[in-house]
Amino acid sequence: MQKKHLIAATVAAVTACTATTAFAATNPFTDVPAGHWAYDAVAQLAQDGVIDGYGNGTFNGDQKLTRYEMAKMVAKAMAKSNVSSTDKGLVDKLSAEFGDELNNLGVRVAKLERNADTVKWSGNFQQKYEKKYQAYDDNKLRKHGGSPWYEKEFDLNMTAAVPGTDWKVNGAIVTKWGSDGTGGAKGNGFNDERNLPDEWNGGNSRSNENRIDKIWVEGNLGKTGQYAKFGLFQPWTMNGFINDSNIKGASLEHWGKNFATHIFGGRLDVKDWDVAVNDEPDWNNAHWVGWDSTGYVATQTYDGIGNHYGDFIRKHGTMTRTTTMGKDYQWGGNGEGWNDGNHTDSWTNTGSDNIANPNTGKFAPQRKDIYGAVIDYTFTKKLNASLGYYGFRSAAYNHDWLRIGAGLVNYKLVRNLNLELMYARGNQGGHNDAWNIELQFRGNPWIPTDRKHLFGAYLGYRYLGPDALIKSNFGDGCDEGQKGVEVGMFYNIMKNCQYTLKYFNGNSITMHNEKRSKVFTSIGWFF
Repeated sequence: MQKKHLIAATVAAVTACTATTAFAATNPFTDVPAGHWAYDAVAQLAQDGVIDGYGNGTFNGDQKLTRYEMAKMVAKAMAKSNVSSTDKGLVDKLSAEFGDELNNLGVRVAKLERNADTVKWSGNFQQKYEKKYQAYDDNKLRKHGGSPWYEKEFDLNMTAAVPGTDWKVNGAIVTKWGSDGTGGAKGNGFNDERNLPDEWNGGNSRSNENRIDKIWVEGNLGKTGQYAKFGLFQPWTMNGFINDSNIKGASLEHWGKNFATHIFGGRLDVKDWDVAVNDEPDWNNAHWVGWDSTGYVATQTYDGIGNHYGDFIRKHGTMTRTTTMGKDYQWGGNGEGWNDGNHTDSWTNTGSDNIANPNTGKFAPQRKDIYGAVIDYTFTKKLNASLGYYGFRSAAYNHDWLRIGAGLVNYKLVRNLNLELMYARGNQGGHNDAWNIELQFRGNPWIPTDRKHLFGAYLGYRYLGPDALIKSNFGDGCDEGQKGVEVGMFYNIMKNCQYTLKYFNGNSITMHNEKRSKVFTSIGWFF
């Protein structure tokens, strides 16, 4: 250890003699104490295989390191392309903390290792398979829609440095082809989704999608200590528990010794369907108030809005539908109906002004505003926590704000085994609570892809109340509006080829406690 410090001191002295005044103002060789928050971040990246320590596969987190050594490790991590979103967040935090060292020294390291490349490309291709089972009136599980769902997904990501600055431009393109595999006019079996349009016809569903998913710039705001993002991006906070959607907006982040702060705001860039906004009411599950046989009038009420093919149904003001029958209506028997077509349907709305068309009950597209403020705090090497406050405004709550308070706790039980606890509470008077208890082996929902035969798994119980969430990241298993047990595993068949399997079994929160079950599996190649 003394020898290491002697070498570092010698190099520092030689460098000081030749450095510019600006370089001398920042001493990159000062020691970083073992209690610094960066040690936890580097230790996690080393565990995930993103950082290889001293080159011999070790990282000694119980000793002091120079900021120069830390910067070298961060530079190596920045050069990796196949990094999970969680690990990328850690790399961004470290690059902000050691920005001066990276500018003064790490850039040269990066140039040696990356051959002066200023643009990095990465991506993945995945084949996914999903099958849902859900109960109906008899509460017996059966296949939903009569067929599974197949999907191909190709993601392409780009990061480019802005010359002369520490800012970066980022972009991501997503292409998806989805099919329920029923075959449609071509007969039963799996078909090539690329040749089929989007449709919903008797249970045969196709989905084709090709879009710019994200595009944003990011970098340090001078010496303020704030790391900024502007554009279309995902503000990743609290592991995506409250919100997993992209936003068009801005964020500011800051990392201190034991804490980090995240503030963001903008508009959601996501389909109304995916966040249970602006969908037509499911009148089949509405409440019949009664019939007025004298005037042939039927009245129906409904107090939830959302995706009526699923359980993501938000609470809102009660809507009422009134149907007036013609006098020649035939009651009962096979001939029940209107004999002369003399009938009218009318809609009234007693608790919300978000119906755009009173004849159809469908909604016009609405803006979806969002903001959030989160603080992360590291108590010890084993314990860290987050507190967050979120706001979401849309037609789902009559343009009133859904306000959500949330907390997250991570506790490392032993090496590679982690206990994660999450809780969220909304204010709209519906299903206002959401929580998750999860035991993780080597992390979730990702493990590094570039380590052959690496295995990870998790076991959790989820309760995803729809009025406590914006859009959660648990969609491959438990959906919003559902509760139950979920188990999953990840296995790297070879380097950069990962297999995933998830199984959920539980009940609907919003649809009379009906039984729900789902199987999800995928295989992906990462580059």
